[in-house]
Amino acid sequence: MKKILCLIILSLLFLTACGKKEEKTAFQKIIKKDVLTIGINTDSKPFGFISKNTNEIEGFDIDIARYIAKDMLGSERKIKFVPLTPNERIEAITSGEVDMVIATMTITPQRQYLIDFSKPYYFAGQTAIVEKDSNIHTFSDLKNKTIIVALGTTAEKNIRRIIPTARIVGYKNYKDAFTAFQQGKGEAFSTDDTILSGFMMDNSGYRLLKNKISQEPYAIGIKQYDDKQLKENLDIIITRMNKDGTIKELKKKWHLK
Repeated sequence: MKKILCLIILSLLFLTACGKKEEKTAFQKIIKKDVLTIGINTDSKPFGFISKNTNEIEGFDIDIARYIAKDMLGSERKIKFVPLTPNERIEAITSGEVDMVIATMTITPQRQYLIDFSKPYYFAGQTAIVEKDSNIHTFSDLKNKTIIVALGTTAEKNIRRIIPTARIVGYKNYKDAFTAFQQGKGEAFSTDDTILSGFMMDNSGYRLLKNKISQEPYAIGIKQYDDKQLKENLDIIITRMNKDGTIKELKKKWHLK
């Protein structure tokens, strides 16, 4: 009787296994649809911005995205770009709206509870921009001052840790935050040095503070899957870009250190 029962159970398990379709990994789904849907910034020059000359999306992150598309799908044109504010990035990943986000996104322990990251492809640091004739020279001078940030970035948390007495005002994206700063709604605008430098390329009368309060490792954000195939492929591509000089060339192209 026991043998018969065991045979029945084994038969059921076999039939179940045969009847169940093998689920595709995130990477396999991308290959099948033959297009990469990538979340990006459009107001963070020189990483992601709309060119005034061509009206096309350009930047360091955009070039990274095109390299990945060419590597995975054989053509850098097989991309659908989805503009996102910093506050929209994680939801876009977890909901499946995008396959990945390449948008000056810093790896943090809090974010790693919600999404996965590739290995870093760039290291930035948080600082702040002030008016040239301001008497503010370091973050210590910002005690009890108003500091403008973009919501959904690591800037707010870092400032609260370093300068708990500062008043923080957040805006939905970098462009709105910089506009508010220009309008005098805060004594400083704080985010990553690379993004602030981009605003300074097109606007005179401002300067960066001398010190940085963090190191910001930028990485590609992806959905958390049981399989690691997509992450492994992204890590391999980033490693290759470092080894073959692509990252170095892109830094030079976009005037990054």
